Amino acid sequence: MRRASLLVLAVAVTGCGAAGKPVPVGVQAPPQSARLDWREPFPAEQPALVFGVSSFTVTATGWTAEISVENRSDVGWEVGGSRGNAGLVFGVMLFPNGSIDDLERRSRSGDLPGIREATSNRPALPPVLAPGSTWRGTIGAPGALAGGLWVRLSFGAFTSVGKPPPGTGTGADVIWFTDHAHQLEQTPSTPA
Repeated sequence: MRRASLLVLAVAVTGCGAAGKPVPVGVQAPPQSARLDWREPFPAEQPALVFGVSSFTVTATGWTAEISVENRSDVGWEVGGSRGNAGLVFGVMLFPNGSIDDLERRSRSGDLPGIREATSNRPALPPVLAPGSTWRGTIGAPGALAGGLWVRLSFGAFTSVGKPPPGTGTGADVIWFTDHAHQLEQTPSTPA
């Protein structure tokens, strides 16, 4: 698949403030739920981490996502970044389209939309994701999302405890944005 998804985005990620902006009522996504079953390995060959998104739900008051992170490497991964410069950036990003090429172009140019950070995670994320372990849980936050836009999830930051596995970079924080994207409905769906 795409990229060696090692992104050092301390400024771009923490400097964006989309979470506090209201969504105009006319474009607010209605309550909806989608089964996604995304699994994305990093790196693509000999993955050290596998990011999963089982489902995504928009409620009347916010959003939730059932996600997972699997550690297939021989080292632990500190959750939240060891340098304190990236922090926890689990959340969603909204895009005008679902194009992976657009995501990569915007990532290279530093023009990514703000992350609408998750304000809850259940169960709590571990301080370190041990070798061979998987964390599964639900993240979410209050606030409206705009209907018609495309949602990608953000995972991170992760820093290897010890020498980073091959293909994962040289110690910078790993922040993963999903290759997959899901378009939010603009109007309530009608039962079949």
